[in-house]
Amino acid sequence: MLTPRFQTVLASAWISKRVAAKYVQEYIKQIREQGKQPEAKREVIAFAPPIQVQVLDVGESASYEALDAINGGEDSLFHARIKQNLVFGVSDGVGGWNESGIDPSVFSRSLTAYSATAAERSFLLHDSDEADPKDIMRRAFASMRYDNIPAYGSATELVVSLSLASGKLRTAQLGDSTYVLLDQKQKARFVSTEQQHRFNMPFQLTIPPISEVPLKPRSEDAKESAQFFRPRPLDDDPKEALRIRKEIDADDFADLSSVGFDAPTDARENTHTMAHNEVVVAATDGLFDNVRVDEVEKLAERFMQAIGKIQSVKDVPALESKATATSDLFGGLAYSIAAQAVANYIQGDLRSPFAERAKLAGYSFTGGKPDDVTVMLAWIKDTSKPDQKISNLSAKL
Repeated sequence: MLTPRFQTVLASAWISKRVAAKYVQEYIKQIREQGKQPEAKREVIAFAPPIQVQVLDVGESASYEALDAINGGEDSLFHARIKQNLVFGVSDGVGGWNESGIDPSVFSRSLTAYSATAAERSFLLHDSDEADPKDIMRRAFASMRYDNIPAYGSATELVVSLSLASGKLRTAQLGDSTYVLLDQKQKARFVSTEQQHRFNMPFQLTIPPISEVPLKPRSEDAKESAQFFRPRPLDDDPKEALRIRKEIDADDFADLSSVGFDAPTDARENTHTMAHNEVVVAATDGLFDNVRVDEVEKLAERFMQAIGKIQSVKDVPALESKATATSDLFGGLAYSIAAQAVANYIQGDLRSPFAERAKLAGYSFTGGKPDDVTVMLAWIKDTSKPDQKISNLSAKL
């Protein structure tokens, strides 16, 4: 087995709209109480929403455990490894289904769970073969349909595969979950655009309910603990397992296309060659509806400069301490980007990216757009560069 040339640190951050709203209410209450105090006794109250963060080292010798879904409101994410590929992505359940009594979080979480398994079950002949994100999306959605799971609704999805052998990044994007590539100076060198039928109507994968009986709308609290579905285990009989795979692969989604629904075949594909110290920023629309790309650049520049200073210090007592410090900072970058989205969308007079797009579409809208926020960052490290291998980092969640 060849040693991968590239390694990456993967940092994920997420917070649901419900959790953020609860925090903001309490934060405003504290600010008002502080205002009643004499000026000399007032203290600065940090804006620190309870965003969940996970940081993982994905390298040659690092331990790794896949993640197939999160408790992110209607958002979800996943990451998985197959040979010398890291595959990760985000999904955003379409909230309009709530009015029909269907919880969109069940669909988005099931989709990411099936995507993680589809990635792990990818057939790659050689260790250095590249995983195909569009094929992973296709097999995940087709498997959901084959298993006939009661996960109804719609969701957008962005699937990203990074070859640790070559540094090639491949993406499959269906809808308005998008990504940005930051160069070594933390400037955007590529910004993907939303895939929309029209304003605020993104492309999406759909499994319509089989019953026309109206369902009772679910509360936001129920959504936080919603169940989801994972793929069935592979059949022990190789012939039966092959038969099932062939049946799944034969799904051309013609029944959906015939009535105007989108399919994985509609996903937009891109390929990029990544370089040392570049960063991938992938997110649901809760981020880029509220945060401009230049705001992401400024945050990334601040944190990556701090990381660079730690790496340049020669007298750090232990390499593990240095690795832990840089890991903490990169997780802090993911946290700060997600926190910026929450801070922006509570501002009623903000000229948010969503408000600007609404204006272009002929709508009057001001301020941010409250939403679930899910962010995934991948920091690319080229081990062929001197002293650039990432030391083992423990997962932090």
